[in-house]
Amino acid sequence: MVDNGKKGRVVYYIFHKREDTMPSARTLTFTPLYSQIKASILSRIAGGEWGPGSFLPSEIALAQEYGVSQGTLRKALNELTLEKRLVRFQGKGTAVAVLDADSSLFPFFMLYDADGNRVYPLSHTDSILHDRASEAEASCLGIESGAEVIRIHRVRVLEEKPVINEQVILPAFRFPGFDLDLNRLPNTLYEFYYQKFGIMVIRAREELGAVLPGPSDHKYLHGISGKPLLEVRRKAFDVDGNIVELRLSRIDTERHHYRIELH
Repeated sequence: MVDNGKKGRVVYYIFHKREDTMPSARTLTFTPLYSQIKASILSRIAGGEWGPGSFLPSEIALAQEYGVSQGTLRKALNELTLEKRLVRFQGKGTAVAVLDADSSLFPFFMLYDADGNRVYPLSHTDSILHDRASEAEASCLGIESGAEVIRIHRVRVLEEKPVINEQVILPAFRFPGFDLDLNRLPNTLYEFYYQKFGIMVIRAREELGAVLPGPSDHKYLHGISGKPLLEVRRKAFDVDGNIVELRLSRIDTERHHYRIELH
């Protein structure tokens, strides 16, 4: 920690024994120290240094490696545990979580039933195809207009009723050899991105609004008539801050609601 001479501002430096464990851009930042360590650990997991189910070094060893107190290191581990990226075993240590349907959906899907129970819809994939990005899509994805994208259309079902009409758009260059077989696409895409392409989604930015249903919504969401739908526009990002996907979900909230909790 170094005082840079400006009142009220402190600069944190993290030094590593291995220079390839964290990009140099992260070694000097005004984000909290534990957040920098958290980002570094995620980068190392995504890079394959610690695979699913494997144990991390002890807290003492990691704290020494990062040059921080155990309390600071533990705060980073605790957040990753709450996000289901890590699993703590009493007396054994901390391991990388093995991705499953719940853990890959947990941080990002916020749909609840009328009783306040969190619900996880099943997905029916209607189409997967290669296409060209529109100007608006290219701007969101950070690619050139007309660049190749993978376009996925899915209908998500709860209690045997279609409730979400969803479009997912991926920059094709990040997903070489993406399988277009509808039957091979799993319910949880983020798990698929990680296991198949080594891309770990760690955060998402969403914009919510009310929209009237269009022709596609009337086709795939039964009995919505002319009532408004909740539209969720999501950008998902990987550990390096690069955009992974653009997702547009239109949700029938007659029997379910979308909850956001602020801490």
